[in-house]
Amino acid sequence: MKNAIIVSKDAHWRTVMEGTLLGRGWQVAAVEALIPGDLPDPDHVDAIMVDAASIDANTVSAWLNAEGHKLSIPLIMAPDLSHAEGLAYELESEGAPENAASPNIIRFWGVRGSIPTPGADTAYYGGNTSCVELSLDGELIILDAGSGIRTLGMNLMGRAAAAKKPLEMTLLISHTHWDHIQGLPFFVPAYIPTNKLHVLGYSAVRHHLAEVLAMQMEPTYFPVSMNDMPSHPDVHEVDDHFSIGAVKAVAFFTNHPGRCAGFRFETSAGSVAYVSDNEINHDGQATHLPRETAEHLMQRMVDTLHGVRVLIHDAQYTRAEYHSKVGWGHSAFEDAVEMAGAAGVERLVLFHHDPMRSDADINRILREARALSAKHGWSMRIDAAREGMEIHL
Repeated sequence: MKNAIIVSKDAHWRTVMEGTLLGRGWQVAAVEALIPGDLPDPDHVDAIMVDAASIDANTVSAWLNAEGHKLSIPLIMAPDLSHAEGLAYELESEGAPENAASPNIIRFWGVRGSIPTPGADTAYYGGNTSCVELSLDGELIILDAGSGIRTLGMNLMGRAAAAKKPLEMTLLISHTHWDHIQGLPFFVPAYIPTNKLHVLGYSAVRHHLAEVLAMQMEPTYFPVSMNDMPSHPDVHEVDDHFSIGAVKAVAFFTNHPGRCAGFRFETSAGSVAYVSDNEINHDGQATHLPRETAEHLMQRMVDTLHGVRVLIHDAQYTRAEYHSKVGWGHSAFEDAVEMAGAAGVERLVLFHHDPMRSDADINRILREARALSAKHGWSMRIDAAREGMEIHL
């Protein structure tokens, strides 16, 4: 893991650059100024990145001259944030950490919980609600239809036009809370008659899924009914074990009010699990379920998730926040880390960010999550879900 110091008077620049480097697995220290006499240790710092827009070259030159000897660490005057990813890549001697040639890809289109949160403070990680795309073994699988599915739909239309063939898609609904279905009426591919949309839900979570999804498209709420979608989506309910083409899947209960499903997928490139809304109860008191039931669900989940390659898991709260939100159906990120570590997960992606969480807050949580994992001696990689983020299996 590489270590960097980033320097800028601009808080937004620091947040975005820090998030970019954290997302590539770096450890980052963010400061506002170069302090004379404070020379980084080359054994512990791999690069210094300076915001050229807020700190001019004369200031940097004065800092270097004050040290009295040559700086042995690469110092980069970053021209603007659009170059952040490229600068990090150039400094990584190992090259890209992902298998970029793999056809099996996880893409994040909505990572927020509860309600969309557009704005300057959430622009880096994104403010759309839950939607994840899995391109696995030739299947296009969409996990949940939060507001992020609107952007996914437009992207898919471009891909279909380039390929000159219609889309066949499978949408899995974890549960029907609003932040997981509210984008469906705005999913453009569903309005194209040559496309085919299959909608699946876990039968143990929600019976009559079609009727529930159709409710939000009644005339009181929306001008077009679900029955009038030209693709004529077919809605089915699946049992614990099912298949989507060559992809084998397992559905299981999570600890969330109103019932919610998690899913594990087995592919030729490894396993992926999606647990968008789940309460890991830290203190042992009852949630909306009796304590014994919650503990039983938790043990079953750990067993089901054992050894999964990529786990996308609810991390809406901190432990300090969780004490006042017991029973709300979401986890503290610390508990998500410890559960994933106990299950032998290879890579954990923190998901369902709280609507009050800024980009800077998520950067901090990611740093703390990685530190907690390192404290336990786990080699698990931890990332924070971000709109536009891709994981190549």
